[in-house]
Amino acid sequence: MMNRTDLDSALAIARSDRALDLDDLALFDGFGLPDFRPVTCTIDALAALVRWQCVRFDGSIDGEALDEIARYGRHRFAVLHGADKAVSDAAA
Repeated sequence: MMNRTDLDSALAIARSDRALDLDDLALFDGFGLPDFRPVTCTIDALAALVRWQCVRFDGSIDGEALDEIARYGRHRFAVLHGADKAVSDAAA
């Protein structure tokens, strides 16, 4: 599941000018609801969520929104890492 390192990496990407696919956001619809089922995502998808929810127009961070992602994400977001993604892609 998502850990602090994953969230820190996603935050760094979200604050950068890196292009992120906002289509990935649908994966997280309702992540704070009690009946939300855990999902598997990439760091880029998590970064897209962080950018959408937390990064303000002036580049600052909405701390409450980031805390919400941290609180729910640690139990509901399984983040694929490089080797995990390669195995997942090979299985598909």
